[in-house]
Amino acid sequence: MAGVRLENTHIKYSGMNYDANKDELTHTAESKKSYLNVLPSLLVKYDANDELKVRASFTNTISRPKYSALIPNVNITKDDEISMGNPDLDATISYNLDLSADYYFKSIGLVSAGVFYKRINDFIVDQRISDYVYNGETYQKFTQPKNAGNADLLGVELGYQRDFGFIAPALKHFGFYGNYTYTYTRVSDFNFEGRENESGLRLPGSPKNTANASLYYERNGLNVRLSYNYASAFIDEMGKTKFEDRYYDAVNYLDLNASYTFAKHYTFYVEANNLLNQPLRYYQGSKDLTAQVEYYGVKMNAGFKINF
Repeated sequence: MAGVRLENTHIKYSGMNYDANKDELTHTAESKKSYLNVLPSLLVKYDANDELKVRASFTNTISRPKYSALIPNVNITKDDEISMGNPDLDATISYNLDLSADYYFKSIGLVSAGVFYKRINDFIVDQRISDYVYNGETYQKFTQPKNAGNADLLGVELGYQRDFGFIAPALKHFGFYGNYTYTYTRVSDFNFEGRENESGLRLPGSPKNTANASLYYERNGLNVRLSYNYASAFIDEMGKTKFEDRYYDAVNYLDLNASYTFAKHYTFYVEANNLLNQPLRYYQGSKDLTAQVEYYGVKMNAGFKINF
């Protein structure tokens, strides 16, 4: 299957400047931008037999900046921090190659493997600068989204899903689902002043390792699932130097969900999330330099649903 998609984007923005220290609110000038994207794609599927399916694809995709990032505004807080929007942001363009294979078991389940490559142009990241001078005033922290350069991304993904009936018929209501992705990324043409020649930089927002696993039980309307999710640390904001880069720390989540459906329309459910009390944590430059940490504890939720 081959195709091409045209997307024409028109943007018109106006915003506000707010200074909390002076309690002043002023309007910004209007900002406009328009652009046309031609996005081709090619997808090929080959059925080797009833169990083995192979797929390959080339796609050209676009990721537009967040609306909030485009607003031409300036926000000054009482903590001597300043943040700005960036109406000059360009959309991020990605050229993608994917190859995958799925093998379906005769009993319910499958195993899958794939490799993928992406060339990403004009990726967007928040720039973070300390002791920033604006209109003659020095601020402790400055943040603004910017097109930071280009990146290459190469990855491998593996997946497995199957009930345990192949071990013993009595176990057919139990099953396992899991997937793992490894991603190698490198930034090129990095354009932050003073860091243009920096090497070995990973793509912001891209963890090297991610994994999900789930044990489940399903029978006669009863569904119980224990799920684990992991993602390694990744760059969230980039500073004037590598030491000032802000990282989102690795996370381990364990959740338990159960539900019981009867008479087709009625469901009782209970959920227990974040059983490991995983904190939200950022660190700066080095893993032992905590910048921010928040604990939320275990969240419990229960209820009753009626579906017609």
